[in-house]
Amino acid sequence: MRSFSGQLLRAQRVRCGLSVADLAARTGRSPWVVYDYETGRAQPPLSVADALADAVGVSLDVLLADDRQAVTV
Repeated sequence: MRSFSGQLLRAQRVRCGLSVADLAARTGRSPWVVYDYETGRAQPPLSVADALADAVGVSLDVLLADDRQAVTV
């Protein structure tokens, strides 16, 4: 299963040279909400996750991380 990754969002935001406030302004969210997404305190709804991906110039797929734990036998 894959889910939204705040760490990947932050990495892409930094790569683009955007501040949290810049990303918030581009997506119509407050900087605090964007910070909560990046730190994993909140998960964005799908439409917001898609807007975040657009704002940093990547597809939503880039911001999804694999949740599966490695299975050891």
